[in-house]
Parts: sequence; structure tokens; C-alpha cells
Amino acid sequence: MRTTISINDAILKDLRTAASKAGVPFRTIVHEALQVGLRNLGRTTRQPRFRVFSHPLHTKEAFRVVPANQLYDQLEAEQDRR
Repeated sequence: MRTTISINDAILKDLRTAASKAGVPFRTIVHEALQVGLRNLGRTTRQPRFRVFSHPLHTKEAFRVVPANQLYDQLEAEQDRR
């Protein structure tokens, strides 16, 4: 069956590139892309949550009131003075 559709220029370029790399006709690539898209249409891909774990710094009591980035800046400034 023949039909006319509008395809975004960037997608059209990607389809033509994929067809030439695979060595198959343009219509075959479009057909395969549509099949994959329809198969995955109802599926939702949920990425695993990214978790961050904190670890104690074991700093001395006198430095616990000063933020770590401020300590780093101070150490860096002392190193530059040398």
C-alpha cells in the first residue's frame, strides 16, 4: 500500500544514512523502524534510580563547623603561596 507522510528532515537524513550503511532499500529501513516503534509503543522504560551514599569524613572536631569546600579552598590557597 502506498501512502504519503511527512518526515522531519533530521529523521529522514538518519533513515537514509542507516539504509546506505545497511545496504538495503530506504523503504526497508522505514518499514523496520516503524515495526520497532509500534512494538515498543506501549512500553515504558524506567531507568534505575541513581543513588548517592554519604561517607563520614572523619575530620577533627574543630573543622566540623567549616564546610568541606571552604577547607579545600583554604588548602589550595596555601599551596599556591608556596
